[in-house]
Amino acid sequence: MGVFQTCQVFLSVSVAAALFGEKIEKFTLEEAKLFASLAQLSYCDDHSDVRDWSCVACQNSGTPVVPGTVRTIDGGEQNATHVLMARLAAQKGCFVAFRGSSNAFNWVRNLQTEQVEAVDYRHCDGCKVHHGFYQIWQNVKPKVLAGLDDIGCNIAENNLLYITGHSLGGALAHLAMFTLSTDGFEIAKTYTFEAPRVGNNKFADAFHAEFGREIPVYRITHKWDPAVHVPGLLDGYEHVDTEVFFDDDEKFTVCPKREDNACSNQHHNLITDLMHYKDHCAAPALLQNAMFCAGGTEVCVAPKIELQV
Repeated sequence: MGVFQTCQVFLSVSVAAALFGEKIEKFTLEEAKLFASLAQLSYCDDHSDVRDWSCVACQNSGTPVVPGTVRTIDGGEQNATHVLMARLAAQKGCFVAFRGSSNAFNWVRNLQTEQVEAVDYRHCDGCKVHHGFYQIWQNVKPKVLAGLDDIGCNIAENNLLYITGHSLGGALAHLAMFTLSTDGFEIAKTYTFEAPRVGNNKFADAFHAEFGREIPVYRITHKWDPAVHVPGLLDGYEHVDTEVFFDDDEKFTVCPKREDNACSNQHHNLITDLMHYKDHCAAPALLQNAMFCAGGTEVCVAPKIELQV
């Protein structure tokens, strides 16, 4: 079975589960790889090979898209992200991939820990979220909604969304899910990678109540990556579930606790963990080429064709 066929199968199963309430709980490495390639793609420049979906990471994602629907939403330098989206060709829905900061670790060192009330999130009394992340999402939200409508995904029809993101992009994905769900979109499946904490325990509880349903959200962490430990628990933050932790041997564990000391929290000394900053972008078990923070590299262009002599 080819990668496009594989993707068609898993997305079709996911869609059926979202619509008919079938419970799907098992994390699969193959599905994580497909979403990882989409998250990696969000770091690519607005290249012609991305727009026509012929690039290496496009093919690795195993996700056929409707020609002409690939869009890159530029958040601008101030908002430290951009958003990649396209309409799916094999079934209903669109995918949305949020990019992390273009300077992948600069935002961690300058993290602001103050929280603001998430007043526009339904069923989220007492929820507080990271001011900087929330402001970025609020700034790019109108562009994301306009982009989705432009490619044929809106609340009136074709409202199914598959969401992913790496690093800061993972944080934005978690925040965006609440808004998009409130606006009437159906969140079918979400995989995020190396996301920091984004809100307080009430936000984490409300997130679980909203999305910890038939199709869980997977928050993937990797080895000693320090980014997943900020902002800290002592600052009033708590991770959303469900964490999937990849250890030093690239073996994964689906973690039963939201803040699990047997998973990434076993490496909770930020000063020590900063020596392992390369774990933030690397994902050998998930990506066939390079790393997440690989915009402008060979994964963003079409594969080279070697001529037979």
